Amino acid sequence: MTIYVNRILNMKQIKVIGFDMDHTLVRYHSDVFEALTFEKTIKKLIELNYPDHIKKFKFDFSKAIRGLVVDKENGNILKVSLYNKIKNSYHGPRKLSYKEQRKTYKGSSIDISDNIYLSVDTNFSIAFTIVFSELVKLKDENPDLELPSYAEMAEDVLHAVDMAHRDGSLKDEVKANLDKYIIKDETVVQVLERFVKYGKKLWIITNSDYAYTKALLDYTINPFLKDHKHWSELFEITVTLACKPRFFTDKLPFLKVDTASGMLQNYDEKMKPGIYQGGYAIPLQKDMDLFGSEILYLGDHIYGDIVRLKKTCDWRTALVIEELDKEVSAYKDTKAISVEIDRLMQKKIEIESIIDDMYSQEHEFNNKIDKSILNKKFDEVVKLDKLLAKNIQEYEAHFNATWGEVMRAGAEPSFYASQIEKYACIYMDNISDFQHFSPRTYYRPSKRRLAHEI
Repeated sequence: MTIYVNRILNMKQIKVIGFDMDHTLVRYHSDVFEALTFEKTIKKLIELNYPDHIKKFKFDFSKAIRGLVVDKENGNILKVSLYNKIKNSYHGPRKLSYKEQRKTYKGSSIDISDNIYLSVDTNFSIAFTIVFSELVKLKDENPDLELPSYAEMAEDVLHAVDMAHRDGSLKDEVKANLDKYIIKDETVVQVLERFVKYGKKLWIITNSDYAYTKALLDYTINPFLKDHKHWSELFEITVTLACKPRFFTDKLPFLKVDTASGMLQNYDEKMKPGIYQGGYAIPLQKDMDLFGSEILYLGDHIYGDIVRLKKTCDWRTALVIEELDKEVSAYKDTKAISVEIDRLMQKKIEIESIIDDMYSQEHEFNNKIDKSILNKKFDEVVKLDKLLAKNIQEYEAHFNATWGEVMRAGAEPSFYASQIEKYACIYMDNISDFQHFSPRTYYRPSKRRLAHEI
């Protein structure tokens, strides 16, 4: 894999590299972890007086992808483009017809800023989306159960997922079975120590608590260290329970973590190397005598790690997208199909141009046209459409069976991809991708051609 560049990033100017932990510094077996999240969420919903029927729900990791939009009011799940145009839509697990979609949304575009919509931004959102989808189906098929409204169910599922993360239901299971849920990657540790050799300071800013952070880093970092004895020596600053995105926006106090006991102490002094809880990005940056442009932060959550940070601080940003590996592989596998689709589309455009010219002769110059020739051209378009449909179907089969590509909504970039392009300076599949580049690399984006440029 490689590192993809949206805007210039000169690593020689970066003094600090900060990392989110979950799904960034530490990788999960996401399908297994989300299956666990699904299971724990169901249990929490039953505690909230949902019927035992929901125990029969089946988890299928492929039924959701990152970047979807949940319509809480109508019980729909949408995939939209950068222009907020709806590409695919499902009511629960049932695909909506184009006619149904237009009836509900009075067109094909939505206003994502409306609070009835919820973005599926992280891998942690996969279980939420699938549980909500199944609840919509259950409500529609069993009115006698008197389930809450779609919007209330969405909020309940969000609450259940959040509680499973907060009360130890998930984390205790992960800590007890680290090999089942967590991926070890020696290359990541090599990359980190290489950064340090080049004079970069390393930080961790995670929403996980200290005990969980320690367990995961002891497991994934310590065994592979060559130049350090412990991960706490590798990272100058570790901030746990950071409450991102509030860490980048709200003036929350720092607490000092006693690593021996795990106890917390109030901390009002100038920041210095150590392990903390909570806090606020601006004083951390100021106390370390840094400009925002000298800090690069890597995370996997486009909103919590990247968008809010980019809007409120002047830090540089990098997004880790674990689906990218499969997506890029699928692009390579479908290259020949893509070329054929482009060829067929160009041929269709040429025929449509001939048809348009014939109509111009008739309507603008009052010239009689040969209808038999015109009909043959229409027949050619129909044949091309069939060939295009066949090739597009073959192309899409290489991606998610339900939603297709993560980064595209038809011919347009997906809304998720547009957020990446707008707010992430660089993006990659894995932190280990840095192994292929010097820590002094000057990352430059390729020139993007505008529509009018040849």
